[in-house]
Amino acid sequence: MSMSVNPFEPTPPGGARGDGALPDDGALPEERAATEEPVAPGAESDVEPSDAVPQDVPVQRPGQPGAWHTLVRALRPRATRAQVLTAVLCGLLGFAVVAQVRLTHDTSLSTLRQSDLVGILDQASRQADELQREAATLEQTRQELESGSNSRQAALDAATRSAATQGILTGRLPAEGPGIVVTLTEPDSSIRALTLLNFLEELRNSGAEAVQLNDQRLTASSYFVAPTEGDGVVVDGTTLHAPYRWIVIGDADVMATALDIPGGALASVRNDGGRGSVLRKELVSVTATRSVPAPVNATPVLPKG
Repeated sequence: MSMSVNPFEPTPPGGARGDGALPDDGALPEERAATEEPVAPGAESDVEPSDAVPQDVPVQRPGQPGAWHTLVRALRPRATRAQVLTAVLCGLLGFAVVAQVRLTHDTSLSTLRQSDLVGILDQASRQADELQREAATLEQTRQELESGSNSRQAALDAATRSAATQGILTGRLPAEGPGIVVTLTEPDSSIRALTLLNFLEELRNSGAEAVQLNDQRLTASSYFVAPTEGDGVVVDGTTLHAPYRWIVIGDADVMATALDIPGGALASVRNDGGRGSVLRKELVSVTATRSVPAPVNATPVLPKG
């Protein structure tokens, strides 16, 4: 079937085409118009040639984490079960330390009863009065020796008093006077040597002048250690066993109050499983004595002038 061509019909640009011919890219005109955005005449393109993204550079997509973000996430600490358990144990240890410190502070003066505080204050006042009287006596002796009147007798009296005092303090002489008798027993367990040593120190701090434990005279050089075998305690090389009977010369009221304060010497005895009783007396006798060895290295220094 032949098709006639009108010679007077204008030929479309790009050459003669049939009615059913398609554009070169194979798309319908309507589809090309939908996909292409109209460009205003004279408008320039927004994309500069220098802004074009090279084909070999990867483009980060929106929402995709960058390299620094990935590194930070990798280095971020993560809590494990072991770390949580360690933190809990540290917290419990801190709580135990705080509780122990508070328990230790409970035995301070702030927790004592008013009567105990009054007794301690009275003890300090009496010791201060005794020191003042002793200082006054020494000053009077010095004045008598310097005056020249009856200086020989004054010197002899001073030497006698000094010898008596030194004899009592060193345990060479027996003594008697007001004081207390303390009996310590062990119904449940043994009283430690350290507890007995602290007991002696508490007596000294409260003004004890002469102390006897069972048949042993205690002085400034006395020591307490645990025996290598068996029960009891070794005092100055001699093993003693309960009941421990303390005979102490001094102010009975002050010493009894000092021993019975909370956290004091009797409280330590009870903590060891022992028991103690204090008996105040107007007259007690310390009969045990000890020999004092002569000093090996120490020599007295004579006063100058």
